[in-house]
Amino acid sequence: MRGEKMKKKTTEIATNTSSGAEKVETIEKQAKTTAQNGAEHAKKTMKTIKTQANKASDGVRETNTVKNTAKEEAALGNGKEKVNTPPHGLAEKEAAVAKARVEVALTRKEMQEQKKAERLKRMEEKKIKAEKLAAEKKAKAEKKMAERKAMAEKRLAERKARLEKKKAEREEMIRERAHEKANRHQEHHKKKTAKANQKAERANKREKKHRNEGGERNKGYGGWLAAVIALGTVTLALTTALTVGAVEMKKAKTGLLSSHRGTMYELTGVMEHVDDDLERVRVSNSSVQQSRILTDLLVQARLAEMDLERLPFTAEEDGSISAFINKTAAECERMLQKLRQGGTLSDADFEKLEQLYEKNHAIRGELDALIGQMTDKDIMEYLKDGMGSIGDSLNKMREITMEKGREIMDKAKDIVTGEKAKQNVMKEEEDCKKIQPTEAEALCNKYFSDYNIKDFQCVGETTSRMTMAYNVQGYDENGTLLFAEIDQKTGALIRFDYYEDCNQNTFDIQNAERIAEEFLDKLGYDDMEVVRFQENGTMTDFIFVYEDDDVAYYPDEVHVKICRSRGVVTGFDASKYLENHKERKEMKVALSLGDAYEKLHEKLTVESSRLAVLKMGREERAAYEFLCSYEGEMYFVYVDANTGEEVSIINARTV
Repeated sequence: MRGEKMKKKTTEIATNTSSGAEKVETIEKQAKTTAQNGAEHAKKTMKTIKTQANKASDGVRETNTVKNTAKEEAALGNGKEKVNTPPHGLAEKEAAVAKARVEVALTRKEMQEQKKAERLKRMEEKKIKAEKLAAEKKAKAEKKMAERKAMAEKRLAERKARLEKKKAEREEMIRERAHEKANRHQEHHKKKTAKANQKAERANKREKKHRNEGGERNKGYGGWLAAVIALGTVTLALTTALTVGAVEMKKAKTGLLSSHRGTMYELTGVMEHVDDDLERVRVSNSSVQQSRILTDLLVQARLAEMDLERLPFTAEEDGSISAFINKTAAECERMLQKLRQGGTLSDADFEKLEQLYEKNHAIRGELDALIGQMTDKDIMEYLKDGMGSIGDSLNKMREITMEKGREIMDKAKDIVTGEKAKQNVMKEEEDCKKIQPTEAEALCNKYFSDYNIKDFQCVGETTSRMTMAYNVQGYDENGTLLFAEIDQKTGALIRFDYYEDCNQNTFDIQNAERIAEEFLDKLGYDDMEVVRFQENGTMTDFIFVYEDDDVAYYPDEVHVKICRSRGVVTGFDASKYLENHKERKEMKVALSLGDAYEKLHEKLTVESSRLAVLKMGREERAAYEFLCSYEGEMYFVYVDANTGEEVSIINARTV
């Protein structure tokens, strides 16, 4: 009985051991399945693994208990039978449990690595998507830029065609008028000749009649009568000629007087318009109204210039009045430009308008007095010797225009006297700093080494408010002139013109732009960006501005003209760059790009934007530049980066 019980317990131990091994295998399978199913069932799987591992440990403990019981029963027996225990199977079971724990740890590590790999994959996909979006955005921007450039070229071509058409129509109209005038003169001459022929024919008939009658009455005096008749005919012809000449002279005199009188009346009316415009603009406080008045004032000033050119005034008498009118027109243009750029008229501008009004009002009064008492006799007296009431009035008007200048000269006289010695010293110092004409010629040889200019010569100097320059010129092998201005202090190339024939479009816009950029690089101009270009037939004028930290500085402007027939630079102007370029402080703005965007008109579509610096009068202002489109037109809109004010709006078609 005891043996059977021992066998039965041994069988149970084996069964438990087998059951523990099967549990371990089940744990391994479940761990593998869990690793494959993914991270989302990881917690549940780990809980199951721990539970089953605990059960396996309980099986091992139960096996050990059975083993100890068998030993005790064997000791109580006769000691002859030995229990057949399976120690080898128990070790394997313990190894399997340890292996399961290792597998669990490995599974946990694999899941962590899997999560990390998935996270890296998501980051990589996000990066690829961002790069794709950036590439699409860049391609879209390039496409828009190409479309804008094509549109700008199209508009320029259309504008050129319109101008050429207008020019042809104007020339045709001038030719038609000249032809009509010639026809009128020809018909007048024919009528005049026919009338003279009729008079001569009637005179011949009368002469023939008298000759026949005289011959019948006095045949013996035929020769004498013939001589008398011939003398009478000559006298009659001379008298007729003198009479006709006197009549024509009188007509010409009357026409001349009428023309001068009409021109004087017209000039008086124009000056009244000028007086009215100056009177209104000096009290206007609206930029829109100021622009309208100044525009009309500019037109009236040009009309006054034309009237003065038609009057028989001498250069001395006409010079002061013409200078005043030209000054008025120049001030109008300056103030209009200031208003167009978004500025406002300053106190100095209003003071200038007040001065112009006072002078013009006095001139207008003198003209009114002259017109009220002017006669044909006064006009003829002035035409004869420049005297009379007209000459006196012109002298008074000249005094009016010169009075203000005389006051300024009197005020400046003491200053000039006191500062004369100081200015002489400064001039001597400046002369010492100037380069020599031979150095300017050598610099031209360097700047234009690719132009095959044989010999540069300094032919003079140019002095302006901002610069003093040497005028240097030379001729290439074809006899084409190149004229350049070299700064006397720095030796920099201010401007030049190369009078090269240009009649074909051999180079496209892109190649022409590249040629302009290479020329600027050769002269040492860095960080220059082309902002716009203008086409004039086969010539293209590129406008470059200085750019720093994505900020465009429009005061630092350089013009480069390219002949697209030969691909050479034929014009250059860096005067504004040399005048304005300097080391600037860090740009500070109060408004963000988004804030400035809100200031735009709601109907505008923004194509591009950036920060820029504009020159308003003598000051520089930071502004956001927006390139916008509206109903097929492109506009440059500038919004002040500190105040949010719209300082300027320019139609891209006009630049």
